[in-house]
Amino acid sequence: MSTGDFSNAFNSMSKLTVSEFNHPNVNNMSYTYYGCSKLTGSPVCGNNVTNMYNTYYNCYNLTGSPVCGPNVTGMSYTYFNCIKLTGNPTCGPNVINMSNTYWSCYRLTGRPVCGDKVTDMSRAYYNCYKLTGNPVCGDNITDMSYTYYECDSFGCEASYTEYLPLAVPTPKQNPPLQ
Repeated sequence: MSTGDFSNAFNSMSKLTVSEFNHPNVNNMSYTYYGCSKLTGSPVCGNNVTNMYNTYYNCYNLTGSPVCGPNVTGMSYTYFNCIKLTGNPTCGPNVINMSNTYWSCYRLTGRPVCGDKVTDMSRAYYNCYKLTGNPVCGDNITDMSYTYYECDSFGCEASYTEYLPLAVPTPKQNPPLQ
């Protein structure tokens, strides 16, 4: 593990209870607290972190509003099954992959906001049924499969197609018979 690499640092340490570390040079937090089911507090990452894949996966006792730094690009499975997280889920401006990010974080509330660079949002808010308001997403999304599955509280006035990628192919018609 290099100075900036905290990947797997505390992986599956189920008795770890506090995550108060703030190392300014950390850039890789993948699997850092994966499976630390007794971890408490509000999840925060530093400004230099770029990779948060599976960082807090199955950290059931995390509370507060999840915050990621401005340089994070990968958030796949970051808060997966963190069932006590609350507040408004907001991703940084450079996030590209959000697949399964907030899966079953069912206490999250408010309007989900993601940056303009996101391309993969598949199952990002799966089973987050307390989310409300129109989601704010960029135009670069290519995969939204099951993104808002079981999100029944949305006050969306727009149709679901508003959140699909803009380049939707139109069906080709046969030429007229002569």
